[in-house]
Amino acid sequence: MARALVPAASALMPTSVFATVARPPAGVETSLDAAGKSACATKWGLARGCAIRIALLLFLLAPWTAAQAPPSAGYPAYEKANRLFVAGKYQESFNAVDEALRMDPKLVPALTLKAKLAMAANRYDVARESLERAIAADPSSWYAQFLYGFQFYRQNELPAAIQALEKARRLNPRDARTPLYLGLARESLGQTKEALETYREAIRLGEASGQLDTDMLLSCSRLLLRLGDFEACRVWIDRALKLAPNSRDPHFESARLLLKAGNAAGAAKEGEIALGLHIGDVTDRQVHFLLVQAYQTGGREQDAERHAAAIRAVEERERK
Repeated sequence: MARALVPAASALMPTSVFATVARPPAGVETSLDAAGKSACATKWGLARGCAIRIALLLFLLAPWTAAQAPPSAGYPAYEKANRLFVAGKYQESFNAVDEALRMDPKLVPALTLKAKLAMAANRYDVARESLERAIAADPSSWYAQFLYGFQFYRQNELPAAIQALEKARRLNPRDARTPLYLGLARESLGQTKEALETYREAIRLGEASGQLDTDMLLSCSRLLLRLGDFEACRVWIDRALKLAPNSRDPHFESARLLLKAGNAAGAAKEGEIALGLHIGDVTDRQVHFLLVQAYQTGGREQDAERHAAAIRAVEERERK
């Protein structure tokens, strides 16, 4: 496996992908509500209610829009599994999807649903096997290829992720998520030029399809910040602020940019705004740490110590 030159794939992963998904037609897998209720099935010995990263959960539950196969003996059981999945009844969904696959082992929607449940339960071995079966049953399924690339990405198997995501992009060149994750995988390998191109492609496709979200914009802005292109970085952050003004994520990225550009006072102001917001995926600890840096840079040691104390309080709560 190639060694990542920048933070691992899991660290680069956006954390609010498709938090709101319109309900698709019957039989199509859909999202949990944007609150990201965390729960796990117990099928593989995992306790219900285990913490699942919201972004991963929402991403895994994103709608499958490929053409449905002709009716099969297992399809009613698959539809039941999908309804249970949407309702958050994961153990029951596992059971129903297994029943569907007993009746039709090549039912691709059931195989992709099983793979997503497995990934949510951190059973990537089961997910990979299910997706390989799905791809063998229907090589034209871009969504199965997409998930296949995603599970490689989550495990930091980046060359394999890129290969699978490239194939998914060829099968469905209009989907905005594929270039987003392709860009993240490329950035993880230090392929910054290629990553920037695919982030911009994701943004263009997101605008054209109505899929644009802050993760696409901020993934691009973060890379530009790392490359020192502050002007271009500001453009995408401002777009994200306009798209989601009540999310802490774009305010946090704005604060990072301002601090990097030498505007400690502006960084502190944006950081305090971010801290007061509760929508988004940046943690309180991250915001407090940034504010410590901003206030120290600006010579405001008392304010810096206030946020340092807040970090210690967070750490103490986590130890309990």
